[in-house]
Amino acid sequence: MRPAVRIGVAATIAAAAIVLSTSRGEAHKPITSPYTYNEDVFPLLRDRCGRCHVSGGVAPMSLMTHADAVPWGESIKTELLAGTMPPLNVDTSPGHFRNVDGLTAREMNVLLTWVTGGTPPGDDAKNPMPMKVDSAWPLGPPDLTLEMPSPYTLNVDSHDATVEFKLPTGTREPRLLRAVDLRPGTPSIVRWATIALSKPNSESEDVLGLWLPGDPPVPLDDRLGFELPAGAELTLRVHYRKTWEYERKELNDRSVVGLYFAKEPATVVRKVVAGSTITEDMRALAIYPRAGLANTAVSVVAERPDGSRVELIAFHPRPDWARRYWFVEPIALLRNTKITVTTKADDEMPLLPLSVAPTAAARTDASAFQLVLDVVPNR
Repeated sequence: MRPAVRIGVAATIAAAAIVLSTSRGEAHKPITSPYTYNEDVFPLLRDRCGRCHVSGGVAPMSLMTHADAVPWGESIKTELLAGTMPPLNVDTSPGHFRNVDGLTAREMNVLLTWVTGGTPPGDDAKNPMPMKVDSAWPLGPPDLTLEMPSPYTLNVDSHDATVEFKLPTGTREPRLLRAVDLRPGTPSIVRWATIALSKPNSESEDVLGLWLPGDPPVPLDDRLGFELPAGAELTLRVHYRKTWEYERKELNDRSVVGLYFAKEPATVVRKVVAGSTITEDMRALAIYPRAGLANTAVSVVAERPDGSRVELIAFHPRPDWARRYWFVEPIALLRNTKITVTTKADDEMPLLPLSVAPTAAARTDASAFQLVLDVVPNR
């Protein structure tokens, strides 16, 4: 069973004053932790949390110095014990996905022991160097970059907004993509982004990339690629949100999309909607939600013709934190395999803020929810 009460990072902001006010009173708390921030905790936070919880990052606080992290000690403990940080949202066993990597038992022990054991700083001579938001492309320079046509302004009175931008590719011939990435212009307000192939007069879209801060892109294997028609136009959908640090401030963003071309010739990756029956032998590469669904537990199972079943994913999708889950190994889906989706309201999860979740009536309405599998022929 999941804990009955979960406190999200956003909710900790409301408790910041309490945490800060009590931090002085705990100045003489006994030091019992053998782990220190400089030697043990910082390297862990840097590698696991540093893409978001850094000065100028999208998270509501930096954890990249001892002074930054100490006031948030109790919140760190709460998030770790509740399983809400890191925000993986997956119940499927570890090792099933390439890009879902939770904290190890040792890492959990280091953080919890340090928080409950007096949060010692360690050797002053080993103070970490100041960190900045990493603006490098994780996969190296893209083959083609597409910048937003003009900066977008999140004005003084706005807290968040979801905005669409059209990005002409200017390609003169069809290409295949092995990866798609985004480099935020202003990382502190870019919460998530979807990069899709524009399809005029169509209710659906071909999602090329789901971008989240802290989630490096996963490239396709050699000789596989997403289809990019000649002269294609992309739809970039960005969700902007301010943290408390930037309230009543005007911020501008001009993000850049990076495209990485596949080697030719390559096999085109196709899409299958979960809930359907496979019509030919396939291999599933990844699964992702096309629409968000809050406060709901979702299970997706492949029922093969011989009666065997394999769990594709069991998770709690979040409208504000949708990712593409890449299988460690492609999963064989023989012809006539049925992909079943089960949804169940999860009363143990907290209701998400109105700025994030759908309306109350639609909060557990599975008709608005759709899961898509990336597949290739099994040849």
